[in-house]
Parts: sequence; C-alpha cells; structure tokens
Amino acid sequence: MEQFDLVIIGSGPAGASAAFKARSLGLSVCLAEKADIGGTCLNRGCIPTKVFLRGAELLRDIREGERYGLSVGPPGFDFFRLAGWKNRVVQSLRKNQTAALLKAGVRIEAGEARIEEPGRVSIRGAGGEGQCIGARAILLAAGTAAARLPIPGNDRCGVYTSDDVLDGEGIFSNGALFPHGPSAGIPPRLAIIGGGVIGVEFAAAYSAFGSEVTIIEALPSLLAAMDREIGQNLALQFKKRGVKILTGSRIEAIEEARGAFRVVFSSRPPGGQDAVEADAILMAAGRKPDAGALFAPGLIPALTDKGFIRLDDTLMSSIPGIYAAGDISGGAFCGGLQLAHAAEAQGTYAALRIAESVKKTPALSASPRRIVPVCIYTVPEISCAGLSLAEAAEQGIPARAGKGVFGSNGRAVLENMDRGFVKLVFHAEKRALIGAQFFCNRATEIIPWALQCIQSGATAEAIAATVFPHPSYSETIAQAAKDAIDRGGL
Repeated sequence: MEQFDLVIIGSGPAGASAAFKARSLGLSVCLAEKADIGGTCLNRGCIPTKVFLRGAELLRDIREGERYGLSVGPPGFDFFRLAGWKNRVVQSLRKNQTAALLKAGVRIEAGEARIEEPGRVSIRGAGGEGQCIGARAILLAAGTAAARLPIPGNDRCGVYTSDDVLDGEGIFSNGALFPHGPSAGIPPRLAIIGGGVIGVEFAAAYSAFGSEVTIIEALPSLLAAMDREIGQNLALQFKKRGVKILTGSRIEAIEEARGAFRVVFSSRPPGGQDAVEADAILMAAGRKPDAGALFAPGLIPALTDKGFIRLDDTLMSSIPGIYAAGDISGGAFCGGLQLAHAAEAQGTYAALRIAESVKKTPALSASPRRIVPVCIYTVPEISCAGLSLAEAAEQGIPARAGKGVFGSNGRAVLENMDRGFVKLVFHAEKRALIGAQFFCNRATEIIPWALQCIQSGATAEAIAATVFPHPSYSETIAQAAKDAIDRGGL
C-alpha cells in the first residue's frame, strides 16, 4: 500500500490550498477528487454565478446607455452563448488549477474516497476499480451539497438547486426548457426559495435576463444575518427592478398548476396564506454536509448539531490524525461562514498544523480564528467584515457607528448608483474599527481595506484623516468615520 504524509479528500479551495502549502513544507501529498478539480466554488458556485452576474451587469449597462449618449436599440440576449462562455471560463480555470497542482508535486487520484480507518483511505474510480493508500494524516475538504427544504413537492421535476443550474451546461441550458421565455433557456417566471446570498445573487442575474422573479423568504428580511439596513436597501433596489419580495413567508408545499407550479406559503402575521405561480423554482436554502459518506461505518467522528465535523484548535477532528477544512467544518473559526476564501485560509492553516505534527516542526503560535469578509455580487455590491452594531451589542461590546451615504459622491452619481451607504462600527472606548458594512458599487474590492484596519486597530481619527482618491467610492469611508466622531457618540 502506497504511503503519503497527507491524503486530502476534495479539491476545492480548502483542499487545493492545503495541498500547495503542504508540498511547500516538504510533505508528500495525494489529493482525491470524485468530480471536477476545483470543487463547488469553481464548478458550481462562485465562478459560474459571477459569469452570469457579469452578463446581467452588461445587459443593464446597455439598457441604460442612452443616459451616456449611446443608442444601440434593445439588446439581444442569447443565454446559451452566456452558458457556453461560463463553461469555457470554468474549464480554463480547472485546467490551470490541475496543472498547478501537478507541477507542485501533488498526486491527483480521480474517484470517490472513504476513510476506512485512521491512516487508510480507499479510492473507488468511476469504473468501479479501487485502491487503498496510507496516510500519516488525512484532511477532509469535501465541501457540502445543495440543500432541499423538507416540504411536500420539493422533488418535483422543475424544482432545481444551484448545482442543477450551474453544473456543466446547467439545467436551464437545455434547449427543450423554456423555448418561449424572454430568452431560450430563461424561465418566464422564476420563484426563488430563500433570500440569503445564493437567492439574491440568482435574483439579480435572472431578473436582468428577463425572468419575473419572486423571492420567498421565511425570515423577516433579505440577508437577515447581516446588518438590517443592507437587507432593507437591497429589497428596495430589487423592487425597483420588478423583483417581488415575500419575506416572513413559510413554504407549505409545491404543487403543479396549469403546466407550471404553485408555491404555497403561509405569511406572518399567522392566518394568512398565499401562493405564487412559477415556471421554475430555485431552491436556494443553503448547503448541507454529508460527513457520513466519507467514513466507513462506525468510524464517524464527533459532529456539530448541524452535522458538520467538530474540530479542535488545530482543525483536527475527534479522531487523531484526521483533520477537516472548508465548508464541511461549518466555517469553524471563521464566524460560521462557508465561503471559498474562508475555506482557503482554513486549508492553509490545516496544512501548517499537519506539517507540525508529521514533521515535528516547532509549534505554531498562530490562531485558526479569522476575520472573514462576506461579499455579495448584486447591484450594487455588498460586503461586510467584522461586527455589525447589533452583533457588537449582543456580545456586550460598547460600540458606536458612523454612516456615509453616496448622494454627494461624484463617482456614484456619474455611474447612476442611486442608493448606497458605508457604515463603520467602532469600539466606543478604544475608538478602533471593529466592523464595516458596504452597500455600493465596487464594495467587494474595497472590503480588504476594512479588514486591514480592523486587524491593525485603526481608529476613527486615523481613518477620517486618510486622504482617499477623488472621485472614488472609497472617499465616502472618510465621511462615515467623521460621522462616527461628530454624530455617532465617539
């Protein structure tokens, strides 16, 4: 049986970053992947959705072109060509990732891996052939799967998950589906169950593509886990673009209706019930782990209440020598965030800890805890890092906030961004930045600045005194810091 220092199960951001780091530290590495290199992020998540959102952005820009003196007529839209470009982007990145792993000296094995016992992993290929390999350490980076809410009718043909839409050609790219939609492959009416990150990004894309989009969310607002103003402002933007928002609505059933579907839900306050008709339904209710499939019977380590692998400060499970990183950890030490960049940071940290154990290198002093930004690619974009004012209050941290709006921001006005804000949260006594929320164009590019300020303990005065470029979205940051000092109670 061939032996490796480290066997990694899963090649997404956590698995790939761990493989690269482990090789740089001199460990022999075997990476097992049952599907495509790159995991969910590259093949069925971050990258495909951003291609769709880029197409949606261009469509909106063309439709608003007359404001800038451009007159090209109504734009034509071919969803199949966009899906084809998405596939080429994914294939190119997947090819480059595979080449980089091989160049680094990582052994890649295609097949479904299972831990038979500590130190031994079986890999079964698509043709049924199998092999066992030995490992001084094992890292689980197998990710999660799209979840379906346990409601009657959730398995009907026509009820899709994000994986169905984004994987390969995607279910909507089938020419037999929706030939008479706003564009072939685009459902005339799309109901999205879930108003979290996945749901709002799909709503932004498909509303631009021409679908009549309805978001149905059980919680009181969109993006309910974030600062309250973000969900409120996004809902207003969506409504201006024709997206229907139904919050506080619990799904009761999915029924067939006149060749389409009825999503039946009950609303708050109790007693109200309604339904939405749609030609397709997207189940955007998050993702779930399946840790049991990765272990031989009776070997499963301790799990959290939600089924994620429970880890110690070295990212090791309750079974010595078996570690986990990425979504299957439930965002451990990353604020519970299941995001690609959080997974990548976890993978790198896990490799350091594994090398420490396998190679007996000096003890690592770093903590696994990370401040992780949340980025949402709607229009405008959304990004957050650190604590919101409400989260600070929940944790008993004295905090004050300052807000900057974009009504007088030259860049925002010339780009026709009609709504947006920056909110900065400061420790009331230390005056240091502890959180930031951005609702504006380019928000996902600005957020690294906030991370650096939070990590360095930058004060409101230091931020207010910073010279930001003009015209830029970033100059409203200084406005928010000054607001915290002048009116926020600092």
